[in-house]
Amino acid sequence: MAMGSNSALQNIPKRLRSARSARVLFGDVVYEPGGTCGPRVQGDYQLVVLLAGEARADVAGREVRLAAGSVGLFRPGAREFFRLAERRKTHHTWCSVHPSLVDAPLAAACAAAPDVQPVTRRFEQLMELGLALPRAAGERAPGLLESLGLATLHEYVFAGAGAAAGPDEPDALRRALGWIGQDGHRPVSLPVLAREAGVSPAQLVKLFRRHLGTTPIRHVWEVRTRRGAQLLRETGLTVGEVAFRCGFQTPFHFSRWVRELFGVSPRALRAQAWAR
Repeated sequence: MAMGSNSALQNIPKRLRSARSARVLFGDVVYEPGGTCGPRVQGDYQLVVLLAGEARADVAGREVRLAAGSVGLFRPGAREFFRLAERRKTHHTWCSVHPSLVDAPLAAACAAAPDVQPVTRRFEQLMELGLALPRAAGERAPGLLESLGLATLHEYVFAGAGAAAGPDEPDALRRALGWIGQDGHRPVSLPVLAREAGVSPAQLVKLFRRHLGTTPIRHVWEVRTRRGAQLLRETGLTVGEVAFRCGFQTPFHFSRWVRELFGVSPRALRAQAWAR
């Protein structure tokens, strides 16, 4: 989606960053107000991320809308035409993966995935990794670029499968667990977690008790403690540094949770791992 179909000013986008190999392309571009792209036949699996502005895509006669903070999946073989925001610039990034890299199970998952969904933290990080590679990476390390492209496509499918999960895992619970998994160092409280989940604190407590047999805040500290235990085993960080990185206000708070879950102090937990 790097170039428009005519020479009008709005269809001469400003490319900011890109990294490409023969089969994967990461790009970053800004269109002037009123820009368009196409019509064209999509040749790749292309993930388009809207950072600012908006886009409306006609995909084989079906309209797909993208707003800032969302990502759309465009599949090979479809005829597309994009109309971008009329009164403001549209900034988007994209990742194109050639079908020759996509095996049958992933192709089937892409076919079943939603057309558009919110950008996850992991997806954002993968896109940034791809865009941060130097231009020479495509020639010197094409495997790295292609692995990142496939990882980005897998993340989109993975997030989409979660969004389509059934009633056994409610959306609110999934949103809360996603926040807990991604924001391990930020201050947390029941109202904050409930706001991220989109439900009341009382409803969130009910969901955690029903599906996980625990409370939201206890689950937060258990997840953070296990993350801290992993850092103790695998790094030379001090107990205080580990506690800070995992969101504990004091080393004492972290130590108390380590003792509760593992039955020993943080230093003893590390000693056990390092003595093997």
